[in-house]
This record gives sequence, structure tokens and C-alpha cells, in this order.
Amino acid sequence: MSSMAKPNRYSTPKTLVLALLVATALWGCGKKGPPLPPESILPAPVSDLQAWPREGMVFFGWSVPTRNVDGSKLQDLLGFKVFRLDRSLISRDCPECPRNFKEVAEVDIDYPRSARIEGGRVLWADPTVKPETEYTYFVVGYNSYKSPSPESNRVKIFWNEPPPAPEEAKVQSENQALEISWRPAPPKGETPLATGFNLYRRSEGERFGFLPLNPAPLKETRFVDGGLQNGRKYYYEVRAVRNFQGTLIESPASAVVEGIPDKKTPPSPPRGLLAVYQEGGVALRWDVNPEPDIAGYDIYRRAEGEETFHKVNSGLIKEPHFLDPSVDPKKSYTYRLKAIDSSPTPRESDFSQDADVSPLPTKP
Repeated sequence: MSSMAKPNRYSTPKTLVLALLVATALWGCGKKGPPLPPESILPAPVSDLQAWPREGMVFFGWSVPTRNVDGSKLQDLLGFKVFRLDRSLISRDCPECPRNFKEVAEVDIDYPRSARIEGGRVLWADPTVKPETEYTYFVVGYNSYKSPSPESNRVKIFWNEPPPAPEEAKVQSENQALEISWRPAPPKGETPLATGFNLYRRSEGERFGFLPLNPAPLKETRFVDGGLQNGRKYYYEVRAVRNFQGTLIESPASAVVEGIPDKKTPPSPPRGLLAVYQEGGVALRWDVNPEPDIAGYDIYRRAEGEETFHKVNSGLIKEPHFLDPSVDPKKSYTYRLKAIDSSPTPRESDFSQDADVSPLPTKP
């Protein structure tokens, strides 16, 4: 009998066990390689960094990413870092010499302090800009592992002294429109003059937005803001604009002015009024007024022997017809109309032409 031990029928060679474990792992996770550690998953980069030079500083805005670079949901974003590269436009330093971006701000998502976060967007301002300087910015987000995102798009601006604020802003009311006018500030020393103007509007309870009403700087010192709601209050401010090497630098804002659109022209007098006796009273008909904002009509009546007209209806008549039952069928009457518009302060037309009506003849 050989001294070599016989293999146990329940044992499995080690190489087979190892092969089974590897195959099971690969089958179970569905991947051909090990999963990435969490700290290696980066937030997606900001792609819409924008800048607005105004109020003696530069404002920046960007959207908060919601995904990681691998497309997975971003759930642990902690904040952003803002980097800036400066280049003096009047310095004699070598323009080709290398310069490095420097971190100028950090925005914590939970405690933004120097920034504002609303509606998934970050608003941050850089008050440290200096005249005659070129600036380039980018933003980097970071997660709970301090893993930084790729750089955002870069924004370049050229900063210089802004022009002075416009003066004597005024608002004139029109029907569904407001006309805003202003005067450029006179030159003071070496302060640059404006090359255009931007107009901003807000409604009651709102803030002025970052985009002006005008798509391009206005050359005139007046602007008609149409399509407004009569009776609603609107607020405006004007900013002068200076174009410095392609960067539009705004002045401080003018004094805020307000206005309420209102219709000043009354409706035209109703036309075509007819009055006839019929069963139940006097029937009146007339033509519809051509104005689109007519709220209704008031009817006035004077009986024979009376000197003054009296309003017949208690509420506005909406349709161009009316039956007056409160008449004496033995008397003659004279009727006239007024059209009333739907302005916040309703305006009424002049009277229509009179329409007379006499009793029906009695049968012998």
C-alpha cells in the first residue's frame, strides 16, 4: 500500500477555489475592474460663469452643478473657489512673463457669507478690482473629500473707472406704457464720459435684475417701456455705460424713479343709439364702441317735463342693449349713453347723441 495520502473526495484544489472566487466577483458586480474610491469622483465643472461690471466692482454668477463628471448625482458639494489672474495694462513688466492664478475667494454652500445662492445659482462680487487692469477668472467646485472639479469656463474683463451716474431721471405715464428720461452727468475732471445707458425695471416687491431692459446700450436719453399693465407701479434706475476695451463698465445707479401706466384719453362717445317702446318698457340698442378696453355703458334718461337727465342703471351695462321697464307708457322720454373704460381710474366718454321715444298710439 502506498504511503501517499489519498485526496479527500470533499476537497477542492486551491487553484479552482481561487478561479471560482474571481469569477463570482466579476459576475456579481457586472464590472471588469474594481470600483473607484469615492474621493476620486469629481464634481462636474461650472460651464456658465458670467461677469457684470457695475457699482465699482465686478459681479459674477454661475449655476450650481448637480452631477459628477461620471454622470452620477452630485450629493456632497461643499463649495467653490474663485481664482483670478491679474495683468496691469500700464505696467512695463514683461507681457510674456508667466503669471499664476491666485485664489481670491471661497464660497461655502451652507455659509456663503460674501456670496448669495438663490434658485441654484451663485452670485459673488469682487470689490478689489483696480483701474487699468485685465482680469481673468475661473471657478472650481469641491466635494466633501476636497476633490476639486475641473476648471470652469474662463471670463476675461478689462477694468477701469466707471462713468458718473445719470441725473434727473423722470417717468411720464402713458396708456400701457411709461416713458423714462434722464440727463447724462456733466464731466468732472478726468472722469470718463458715458458711451451709452442701461435701463433696469422692477415691480413692487422685486429686486432689480442683472439684465437691463435694452439688449444693447441706449444712445438716447429716453426710453418708452411698453406692454405694461395699467394701474401697476413700476420702478426704474438708469446706469451709464463705458466701453473699455470691449468690457461694458456701468456707473452707479441713478435715483430710483417710479410710475404707473394709465390711460389718459377717454373712450369715444357711443354711436347708433335707438329707443323704441315695446311690451315691458323701452328697448334701447346701440353700436359697440371700437375701443378694446370698454368695461360697459351708463344710460341716462329724461322724461318729458324734466330738465335734467338721471342715470337709469345701477351697474355698468355690459352688452349694447337694454330694456328700461321703469317708464310710464303714457310719457315721452329722451335717452343718452356714456361709455366707460377699464382703467384703474375709469374714464368715461362724452354723451352719445340723444334718442327720443314717444308713447305708442292708442287704438280708437
